Amino acid sequence: MLYSCQSQNPDRVILEKFDRTFNASKFYGPKIKRSEELLHADVKSMDKKELKEVFETAIFKKDTLAIFNSEGSLPTLFYIESTAAWGTRKLKPVKDFGYRYTTVSYNEEKDTLAILKGVSFPALTVAEDKNGEFAYLYAMKTSKNKDDFQNIYNYLQKTFTKLKLQDDAGSGIKGWENKDFYYFLHKKNRREEQIFSFGEDEDDKPTTTDITDIRLEIYSKIYIQNMQKEQVYLPDYIPIIK
Repeated sequence: MLYSCQSQNPDRVILEKFDRTFNASKFYGPKIKRSEELLHADVKSMDKKELKEVFETAIFKKDTLAIFNSEGSLPTLFYIESTAAWGTRKLKPVKDFGYRYTTVSYNEEKDTLAILKGVSFPALTVAEDKNGEFAYLYAMKTSKNKDDFQNIYNYLQKTFTKLKLQDDAGSGIKGWENKDFYYFLHKKNRREEQIFSFGEDEDDKPTTTDITDIRLEIYSKIYIQNMQKEQVYLPDYIPIIK
């Protein structure tokens, strides 16, 4: 199962094998095309089986990213955002940057877009510059398994060099690095109310479930260095590359 990211059938990103050769447009191309077909499909002409497939298929979108003037609203001169975002649609960008691919809708239990040490991520956001060079990746999941976060943490801790983050970065953020990337792991613990089916006996069942929202971020050091030179806003926990 340990195919590289550039395998002939790249349905999933194997994050242990992730490297700078990852081609976001190649990975997302068929998914974007399928999403556009579904969004423009005539649902009135479909039977129940076809409708079920439509509603159970993950949807992806592609946005154009550009650099905009922050006009004093940020501690940096510029920021990067989608040209289709609510706050940027009417703004003129300073320059184009590239593209961002986002998982818009998905099934948390059934969909797998990325895997790390047996932990599946159903949602993935990836950005690339206009030359197709990888910029960053966000892998997200909502887990009811207490071991998922620890398994990811143990892998990162064992494989990469730990970063010393600023005290104000937040206790829920951990960071590591290798020669090409920065890795940041976030978690948020919460409780979710248990919903029972009609007629199901609720006796002796917990009314809440412990949930962990997990977010793994991978940033290209080349992207970070370029953005810092361009004075583009980045999260505070990302180190300054000298």
